[in-house]
Amino acid sequence: MLRILVVGGDPVQRKALHGAIDADVVEAGSAAEARLELGHAAFDCILLDEDVPPNGGAVLAGELRANDVITPIVYVATDEEALQAAVEAGITDFVPRGDLSPRRLALRIRYAIRSGEIDQAKTQTLTAAAHARDEVLAVVSHDLRGPLHAISLASEALRDEIEPESKRYLDAIDRAIGRAERLISDLLDASAVENGALALSRSSVNINSVIRQAAADHELAAKESGGSVRATVPPDPIMVSADRDRVMQVLSNLIGNSLKHAKGSPIDLAVERQGRQAVISVKDGGPGITPTELPHVFDRYWSGSRASRRGGAGLGLAIAKGIVSAHGGDIVVESHLGEGARFRFTLPIAGI
Repeated sequence: MLRILVVGGDPVQRKALHGAIDADVVEAGSAAEARLELGHAAFDCILLDEDVPPNGGAVLAGELRANDVITPIVYVATDEEALQAAVEAGITDFVPRGDLSPRRLALRIRYAIRSGEIDQAKTQTLTAAAHARDEVLAVVSHDLRGPLHAISLASEALRDEIEPESKRYLDAIDRAIGRAERLISDLLDASAVENGALALSRSSVNINSVIRQAAADHELAAKESGGSVRATVPPDPIMVSADRDRVMQVLSNLIGNSLKHAKGSPIDLAVERQGRQAVISVKDGGPGITPTELPHVFDRYWSGSRASRRGGAGLGLAIAKGIVSAHGGDIVVESHLGEGARFRFTLPIAGI
């Protein structure tokens, strides 16, 4: 027999549902009682009224979903605004209060249970596919790095054996090895970001020094393209709670993106404190990003015209976004054609 948890609503109405539903019905008059019942036993479906003390059914639905409760939820509502909030919170189905006939209610509950079974099956299939993909990626990455390392060692050994004019071929080999290594690292990082498994080693970091270091690291590459990288930081240190290496990776991806698309123009790095967070910006004077491309800048594997010129897998900016999000920050881009692009991201101030 089905087990249904009926939450909220009028006590008389809850009692009436015992006869309307051919199931083992358990009542809960408040959110606290519902949480208690869900902690004691499993249910096939939750019949949730919009009127659930103390904050309403929509709030309880959102809380349950946030706590990974996947039980199907059928929502009973008359208020359209409350219904909209419940839909956004993750309910499975709803029934207008005026349609609470035994037959209709039984049909909606069975439909919700069936939908939940299908969704769970899909989720399990997708999860299994993701695990299989990650395992293949890990094996392939490991197996690729072995030959790349061997090629690198052979290239280094040949430098003393060949004529100086032929060393440019070894330089080309070394550059290709570097690109392959970066691509492997990007693929692994992108997978970690997607799975929420990106590792962070956080400490109190002086973001001013990180920005100066990032500018110095890219100074030569900028000069080769006729541009420059400039860092503007305040005199007093700004301490953030962050993984220094990962933040440097974000800056490297953003600066590298600017170097590719804004060749010959200055790249300006800056930081300022705004309340409980530090705001870091990377601005270039390149051609800018079209309005059509702008919403897709942080998409993985995106193949728009700007992305197609990246020369990589189109993962750098997506990884940057994932790293910033893992720190609890946000990253945005502002751009107008002919006026360059400005990327801004935030990090939490340390000790707050």
